Amino acid sequence: MLVVGMISGTSADGIDAVVVEITGAPPALEWKLRAHHHAHFDPALRDEILACFRPAHGTVDRLCALNFQLGEAFARAALDVIARAQLQPDQVDLIGSHGQTLWHIPEGKDASTMQLGEPAVIAERTGITTISNFRTRDMAAGGQGAPLVPHLDVILFAHPVLTRAAQNIGGIGNVTYLPPVGATHASPLPPFAFDTGPGNMLIDYATQRATNGAQTFDRDGALAAQGRVNDQLLRELMNEPYLQQSPPKTTGRELFGAQFGAPVWERAKARGISDHDIIATLTAFTAHSIAQAYRDFLPTRVDEVIVSGGGALNRTLMQILRDLLAPARVIAIDELGVASEAKEALAFAILAHETWFQRAGNVPAATGARHPVILGNITPGARPTSNIEHPTSNFTEAHNPATAEIDTLSTLEMLRRINAEDQRVAHAVAVELPHIAQAVDAIAERMRAGGRLIYIGAGTSGRLGVLDASEMPPTFSTRPDQVIAIIAGGNAAITRSIEGAEDDAEQGKLDLANLNVSARDSVVGLAASGRTPYVIGALIEAHARGALTISVACNRPAPIQDVAQINIAPLVGPEVIAGSTRMKSGTAQKLVLNKLSTGVMIRLGKTFGNLMVDVQATNVKLRDRARRIVATAARIAEDEAEQLLARADGEVKTAIVIALARVSADDARRRLRAAGGSVRGALGNR
Repeated sequence: MLVVGMISGTSADGIDAVVVEITGAPPALEWKLRAHHHAHFDPALRDEILACFRPAHGTVDRLCALNFQLGEAFARAALDVIARAQLQPDQVDLIGSHGQTLWHIPEGKDASTMQLGEPAVIAERTGITTISNFRTRDMAAGGQGAPLVPHLDVILFAHPVLTRAAQNIGGIGNVTYLPPVGATHASPLPPFAFDTGPGNMLIDYATQRATNGAQTFDRDGALAAQGRVNDQLLRELMNEPYLQQSPPKTTGRELFGAQFGAPVWERAKARGISDHDIIATLTAFTAHSIAQAYRDFLPTRVDEVIVSGGGALNRTLMQILRDLLAPARVIAIDELGVASEAKEALAFAILAHETWFQRAGNVPAATGARHPVILGNITPGARPTSNIEHPTSNFTEAHNPATAEIDTLSTLEMLRRINAEDQRVAHAVAVELPHIAQAVDAIAERMRAGGRLIYIGAGTSGRLGVLDASEMPPTFSTRPDQVIAIIAGGNAAITRSIEGAEDDAEQGKLDLANLNVSARDSVVGLAASGRTPYVIGALIEAHARGALTISVACNRPAPIQDVAQINIAPLVGPEVIAGSTRMKSGTAQKLVLNKLSTGVMIRLGKTFGNLMVDVQATNVKLRDRARRIVATAARIAEDEAEQLLARADGEVKTAIVIALARVSADDARRRLRAAGGSVRGALGNR
């Protein structure tokens, strides 16, 4: 998919626009920058933007007109960058336009945000479907609507072993904390982000004052390099309350705009501080506010700081940052192959892509939102949007370029490639945890009312369902009819392929109907591709009977989504061997099933802490396990645990309650029945 991304930052010097070619989906999303263009605002338009930043001047009639004027400017920028990419507008699928932020109130009873640059004008002039207004949905979900770039930071810069900070220095500074993501270095802390404080905004203001408007920014930090930092003024600036405020937090021109810069300038001049010294001090203020934010709010020291935005081009600012953040390595984003001024535009291209495919684009740990949400409003272009192909609609069958020559590698390198692909699986499943949690709670509620958990699938997916269901009775003492698995082709399909079975939707309906499924039951359809007719037919029948329907697939969008109430779709990307869904897709489905069934059993009181207290002691190994569980739970010796088990007729839960509540076996059983089988409940939530 070809997507244009555009933004005008808080400095309001012009529009950054990119054309990006995007394939796949997180965590296997891939992109290629086709063109980048910076369109300077016409001086009269920029003057009007700056005037409207001031509440006294930003009257409703001026804002109304400015919204359409900016729409025209963004449309021209889009057409210009498309031409730079040697493309025609009808070859571009989407535009993601952040617009120009005029005002931002991040929290409180009046929390709100305003970005101008009318998307209808952009869509009309370009003919391209335009996604805009990204911040408002996050704010509606309780977030601050910013920062939104962390979604891109995670995709681009999360490292297997290094702790990184992605620091953007535009008009405002913002940081994304990126803990390691490698299998052996995985951090329990999620990525998060916040605005550190001023970026270039105050430096730009002072530069314009010092040059009487001849320069709008301090190119290369040359003016600051000619001055000396005034320590007293810097200390005063560092007392700004925003810097002490804990994240999540965002700020903007409403705090660090001209209304902040003007009194600082006047105070400094009254003390006889030179123009160059003021610029040097404000440059130091930006660097020190960033360093202090790292010390106060990042949970660990960082190994690398990746700087983007116009501030990455300010040599004086970068040198102060290197001195303050040592021994961390401070580098410009350009060294990693991304142009500093293209990053935010790239972010909104990717966010538009995610919105189009109905995937959340915010990072709640960064914005403070209650949950992930799909961002933005869609304004249709001239072409029907239904013509845009969904790149993940057959993701499991796609060709994987990372293993294209796997048969030419040494055995060790071959296995390394397979292992590298396997590492994508856990992250893909992690993305789906909110949906898995929703499914666990819904299944447990129905099973408490006497319902069943029913898996239905074909091929590898069906076998995984059979495996999970078969492990429930010995592990959690479920009755054989409580957790059931059906596989296309019947039991014979467990060990061999039954040709054509997965294509029979009517048989899926019949097999489900034969179980007399009702509204108390939960039916989980397993299909890596998300399009297996047998499974879809079964879910249609389950839905018609009032059962809870859940899909587990590795494609999104996929037909199975239309017949399930809860959709779980870990997007693991193309398989190592094209189409072999027994590999990453199978692993992902197994992890999902582990979480579903184990989570349900925990909710049903089948564990005490992390002890498997509903185990059936049916053989020597399990009798030994039962004895150890009772000994651990009751904090007694194993020989005493064995005696308790004998009194409890081998019932682990009963033995634990006997020991901890100091009651008879009959009393322990009565307590357990009253508590619905929960040991903790039988002990009075001990």
